Order: sequence, then structure tokens, then C-alpha cells
Amino acid sequence: MSKARILQFSMLSAVLLLAACSFSDGRTDAKIEAEELVFATNPEPAKGKQDVYASMARAAKYNVDVASHNLNKKIYGINPNLKPQEIIDGVINANINDENLLYRASRVLEFAVIYATANLSDSRAYVDNYFYESSAKHLALAAIRSHQDAWFATRKSRELDRLARQENKIVENLNDKDKRNGGLTSAEYDYRKNQEVLLLKMAELRKNMSFTLVEYGELTKIEPQKVELEGRSFYELEDFDKDYTIEIFQEAAVRNRKEFALAKEKVKSYGFSEVRHDILEKYPLVSRLDINGLKVENQVYEQELYNKAIKIANNLLTVLGEYRAASDKSSQKETLQRKAFDEFGAAILTQVEVSYQLVQLANADYEVAERTQNDLKKEIKRLQKIRRPSNEDKLALLNAKITMLELEQKKAQIRAERAVALRSLYFNAGLSPLDKNLLKAPIKDISQSLKQAFNQDLVEMLSATKAQIKVLPVINEEKGWAQGENWLEEVVNYPTSSAPKRGKKNLAPVKPGNYQTMQLGAYEDKNNAKADWQELSTKFPELGAYKPQIVAAEIDGRQWFRLVVTGNSEKLMRDCLAVRAGGYECLLR
Repeated sequence: MSKARILQFSMLSAVLLLAACSFSDGRTDAKIEAEELVFATNPEPAKGKQDVYASMARAAKYNVDVASHNLNKKIYGINPNLKPQEIIDGVINANINDENLLYRASRVLEFAVIYATANLSDSRAYVDNYFYESSAKHLALAAIRSHQDAWFATRKSRELDRLARQENKIVENLNDKDKRNGGLTSAEYDYRKNQEVLLLKMAELRKNMSFTLVEYGELTKIEPQKVELEGRSFYELEDFDKDYTIEIFQEAAVRNRKEFALAKEKVKSYGFSEVRHDILEKYPLVSRLDINGLKVENQVYEQELYNKAIKIANNLLTVLGEYRAASDKSSQKETLQRKAFDEFGAAILTQVEVSYQLVQLANADYEVAERTQNDLKKEIKRLQKIRRPSNEDKLALLNAKITMLELEQKKAQIRAERAVALRSLYFNAGLSPLDKNLLKAPIKDISQSLKQAFNQDLVEMLSATKAQIKVLPVINEEKGWAQGENWLEEVVNYPTSSAPKRGKKNLAPVKPGNYQTMQLGAYEDKNNAKADWQELSTKFPELGAYKPQIVAAEIDGRQWFRLVVTGNSEKLMRDCLAVRAGGYECLLR
């Protein structure tokens, strides 16, 4: 994954702090009061090993005042003609090379949530503190990526320098020979030319490493050449338990996020089940793809989750615009406020969902990079074993060594990206110790708090969540029926640009016939069929009259499990029509 992609995700705050986010609601610009500053005029000197937590602490402490002040300016900015939807359009249309759609979704949702908070609270002190803590979190995320880049640079720059010196000697010897003999052979000339090209490639890589060290120093107020950076055990989130589902973090967000506390103060107390049900009602396709076993690496899944995030953000901003435009004495004002908080909750839970899927995406990218690296190691060994290498062999070996350094850098960046996504996931779940009081403490105390808070919050979150999220019951299973097409197979065979938005569009119409079976879904994981039946039978009580069956089928060499029911033809037709009218899929046989 490219460095550009990592930078865009870990520096989410940058999007909000740039001029693109300028618009006005008539409020005056905020000023930083001296007593509110936590920035130290003379930053603490860095001593001993610096781990990622120390870097997070320093980045947040020494930059948060300026960052929060800039965020205030951009939310309460100077351009009264710029609509918030235009900010989203700018993010969507940004030309960032090799960027996954989910990074754009993250930035759009972040902007929408921050903007919503500023407009749904009537307390300027509350909003200022919210901006402050949001800025601190984004700076901490930026430090994770920057720390890993700097750690890699300090380790590998010496190795790159040694290799460059070694290969430069070859070019120098050829130059000396050229002067002595008045020329080189054609083979020697080509060899020198190609060697110089590879040396330029190494110089560019070395330049990038130097830049990351400068960037890290500016962010953390550390001179990386004078300290030892700890990065081998980069982050405490290396082993992310597969049992940690999206719902666990979403439920924690409803309990812990300050935005839901604001909702409780203004309109009502929101519960996890209520907010999640509202999302499933309004945006069903992503949950259907997820429960059918489709993964985020699939373009259809990525596109649909992106579409969902953008739609939620736009809906939130639209309702907020109506709420702000309504007269305070209007009877609609209270209704619009409640509707805005409904969309607010959907945006926050989708933030969690996007962060969670970015973790999974980073895992997949790391596996691909590791396989590529293993293949390259074999090639390097093969080239090193050649007893009398030709010039082409020597160039191939040097190029492979440079490519290995680039791959190692890429893996380090993916690890950083994964750590950013993980910490962002916990921040989005409302688990963050960063506030003004903490950032006024010494760096070692902030760093220690970041370490301890994660472990403590994780234990508390899992303990509290298990009591809230129900375990789905096991349903009866039978084998035998495995005929015909299914909705999931139709969806994944469509190109991303034309993926169906709801099930009804690409399914054959229900025609009169002598039907015996209704298929409700197809799944790679049998347990997902059980979960889907629980959802469908709850939403459509008429399905409770059936005895569900899970049947195995092999299609194009892949194992699938189909959820089917059997019964009277007339009732099957009637119930299938009801399911489709509710936005879900069914097929009759």
C-alpha cells in the first residue's frame, strides 16, 4: 500500500484543517486563551528509547493548540457561500493516487460528525473541548505512522548507504578505466549506464528516508538522530482477536462516545440495538453482503460500504441544514433535531464499521506483501549462488536488493497503517484518554496513560458488550436442495460500477407457478445463514411459520450454504413478495 494512502488516513485532521473546509455559520472566530494552552514553550528533551506511545504523546501535546484552533477556524470559517456538502464533494473528487475508497469514506464521515457536533450543541465550551480532543486524537494517529516511518529510516538508511558506497565503487572503477583506455567496451558502457540508473533509484529512496526523519522531528519535537526509536514490537495490537466483531465496537461507541451523551441531553437516550436497527432498515445491502461472507477485499463490498458512508454523511448534512434553517419557534424544529440525531448515530456507527474494515484490509495487504517478499528472497538467493555472474546477473541482483528494501518499507508502512486503523477503531468506539488535563501532564505520564488505557478499556469494553449483544440461536439443518442461482452470486458477478443497490433490480420477477422452495440467501459460512435467519424472521413475522433449512452446494468449485424454506406454493409466493417489498432478496423454485 502506498505511503500516500497511509498519510491520507492517519492525517485525517489535515483535511479538516485546510482551507477546503472553510464555511461560516455566522459565529466569530475562536481565539486561543493563554490559560487553555498545554503547549510547552520548551518541549521536554527526549531521553532513552522512544516507543510509539511517547511519539503519540509528544505529537498531541505539542501541536494540539494550533490544530484545535485551526479546526475552529475551518468549522466557523470565513466563506459563507460554501455548503458543507461541497466539502464532501471535494473529498470525494480529490485525486489521490492508489487510494482505497474507504479512506475517503473515513474523511467524509469525520467531517460530517464534527460539523454535526458543532451545530447540534448550543454550548461553545462543549464544542471547543470536543474540537480539542478530536485534534489530539488525530495528531496521535499521525504520530503512529510517522514513528514507524522514522524507525524504518533509522534502521535501513545505514544499510542503504553501505550498498550505495559499494556500488559507487564499481562505477568509479569503470570511470577510471574509461579515462585510462579512452573508452569502454559496449558491454561495459551499458553496464555503467544501468548501474547509474539504479544508484539514482537508491538516492531517491534515501531522500525519502531523510524526509520521513524530518517530518517525524517536526511532529514530535524530537531529533531522531539523537535517540533510539523502538519499533520492532511496534504496537500492542498485533494480535487482533477474530471474535472482536464490529458490533462489539459499535455497542461501545453508543455507550462511550460523547456525541451520544449530547443526544441524551438534547432529545433522548439512544441504545445500540435501536441505532443498529435503523441502519439496517435504511442501508440493508452492506449488512447482507457482510452476513453472506463477502469480505472487504471484494470490490463490490468496498464500493457498497463507501456508498453507504457517503449517503449517511450527506443525509446528516441535509437534515442539519434543514434544522438550522428552521425557525426556533417552528413546530418542525424539534422533529428535525431528533431526525438529525438519528442520522448522527448512523454516521458514528458507520465510522466504526469503516475503521474495522480498514483493519481487515491492512491484514490482507500485509499478507500479499509478505508473499511477494518471500518470493523475492528466493530470487536473491538464486542470483547470489551464481558462480560467475554476468553483468546482467549483477544488475538483476542489485535491482532485487533495492526492491527488497522497498518491500520492507512497504510492509513497515502497512503495519503502521494497521496500527492507525486499530487505534482509530478504538477512538471511534469512544475509548480515548486524551483530554486537556492529561495533555498538561509530563510526557511519560501521557505515554503511560495511552498504554494502560488501551488495555483497561479493552477489558471493560468486552465485559460490558457481551452482556448487551445476544448470541444467535442455532436453527435446524438439512441437506439435499441445491438448485439454481442465488442473489449473492448475481451481485458479485456484476462490475463495481453497476453493482445493484437493492435486491429487486436484478432478480427475476415472481411469476405464478407451482413452487415448493424459497431461497433467502447463499453463504460461505454456515453460521452466517443462522444469523441471517434470525434477522429475516424478526423483520418478517410471516416467516416464522417455516422450518428453516441450511443446504450445501458447490458452485464453480466454491462451497456455499443456502438458506431455504419449503411450503405451500401460494404462501411462498405471497411471503417472497413481502420479503422483496422490504428490500431483501428471495428466489422461488
